[in-house]
Amino acid sequence: MRNLDYETDISNTYDFLRELFFNELKHDSFEKVKIKALNLSLNLQSVDFVRHLLNDINLDEARWEYNRLFIGPKKPPASPFESVYRSKKGLLMREFAYEVREIYANVGLEVQAKDHMPDDFLGFELQYLFYISSLARESLKNEKFSQADELIELRKEFLKEHILVWIYKFIDDIKTHSKEKIWVEFGEFLTSVFELEKKHLGL
Repeated sequence: MRNLDYETDISNTYDFLRELFFNELKHDSFEKVKIKALNLSLNLQSVDFVRHLLNDINLDEARWEYNRLFIGPKKPPASPFESVYRSKKGLLMREFAYEVREIYANVGLEVQAKDHMPDDFLGFELQYLFYISSLARESLKNEKFSQADELIELRKEFLKEHILVWIYKFIDDIKTHSKEKIWVEFGEFLTSVFELEKKHLGL
């Protein structure tokens, strides 16, 4: 599983995705999203979602649909929280939020807004994946191979026990309920990313 080019590409991918969820397509900081999109591998830059994001997005329409899909004010049809998809009643802040909080803490991460945003928000889970994949990349660069192996194993375990358990249901809800093509394309992009990870990590 050791592959410096892959670890560089996947850390850049998670960096882009976390920025997308933290940014919420706001005009004043959208340039950061575009810059991180340009750090993606050429293969990912060529997919429809990224191509349209970089070249011909209607930002106001895309942001309105982002809010409707993921935030509200009504119950969002694609809620970006692990607990919603894994708890029996679809509630926020179930045990999964506390499980990932402990996982973050094990590598020195803490959600600063945990009183306002559950720890199992997809943006935070993507941030964790970005952080440990970045550490793995640096370990490989410095030929610290056992350290890199441990970090890659952490990512594999987190994907297996958390992200991959619910992300495809979330993607299905995006593709089913989106009124804007770009978010359907986003669902397809997410699928591509996690299929790459499954193949690379043997999941």
